[in-house]
Amino acid sequence: MRKVKNTSRLWLGLRSSHAKLESTKMFFFYGPAFADHKAYELNDTASVLKHPKFDTNKPTVLYLHGYLETMDVESIQVIADAYLARNDHNILILDWAELADGNYLIDAFPNLKPLAHALAREILKMAMDGMRLDKFHVVGHSMGGQLAGYIGREVIRQSDKGAKLKRISALDPAFPGFYFPLKFTGALSTKDAEFVDVIHTDAWLYGAPFATGHVDFWPNRGKTLQPGCPKRNYKMLTDNDLCSHRRSWRFWAESVTEKNRPSFHSVKCASWDKFKSGDYDTNQPVVLMGIDCISGISGNYYLQTNGEPPYSRGPAGANYAT
Repeated sequence: MRKVKNTSRLWLGLRSSHAKLESTKMFFFYGPAFADHKAYELNDTASVLKHPKFDTNKPTVLYLHGYLETMDVESIQVIADAYLARNDHNILILDWAELADGNYLIDAFPNLKPLAHALAREILKMAMDGMRLDKFHVVGHSMGGQLAGYIGREVIRQSDKGAKLKRISALDPAFPGFYFPLKFTGALSTKDAEFVDVIHTDAWLYGAPFATGHVDFWPNRGKTLQPGCPKRNYKMLTDNDLCSHRRSWRFWAESVTEKNRPSFHSVKCASWDKFKSGDYDTNQPVVLMGIDCISGISGNYYLQTNGEPPYSRGPAGANYAT
């Protein structure tokens, strides 16, 4: 499995990457194995509906990887395998590796808007051709989480406010460039879809430090170090450095795989300290973080997880334990 490049030169803007939208591909994973997939050109992703294995009656998920990632990284395999095991979704994964490469702020960052414009156009075409937009779910990690917000805004704009994404799930959406004090553009928000849920695992470092969805989950306080992660050596973008940031997609994949077992129970609290003291909102239901999160809720939810799979502690995770 290919690892993400680990040089901080990319992050600091000393290497440029010139990529075109045409380099982007949409992969349809129809299973049963990971190798069973077909790639579509960006301007022809609507053709995926013609594939004999695409079922318009099923929910459709679109997964967006993060900065410097490719189709060869572990997260793609883990996410695809989780949905294939669940076997109740059409699975689309966007390969935007070339656009997500180069300098974070100089190259990858400016690529978000034109890419979102093109993807929104294709999503609306798919909806016109029979894909159920009310069953369409965009899931994105890191910069992919912010890209999901851009796509949501473009769907609304291009449809003249006639269409809106049903759900966006952002997995530790990227922090740099989207929030104070280094803010260059609007971040993911509740305006981007009918329901936006966010999982925070590396707040203030690579992940968003603020609540940015209808509901925000803060497992283990939502910050580094997540349980089971090694002490950070702060060599930027190494496996060690990214461990907490990546926990978000590991949690998500587990929630997808555990189709028949409720997982990642959480409670609504005013803060992590309130959660630790057991002072949570008893008028609100215990909510499941991950794919089975219910819509119509809002606020900040806290929980604890294990440091290794299975990460979910089940109902016990909704009560703080030292």
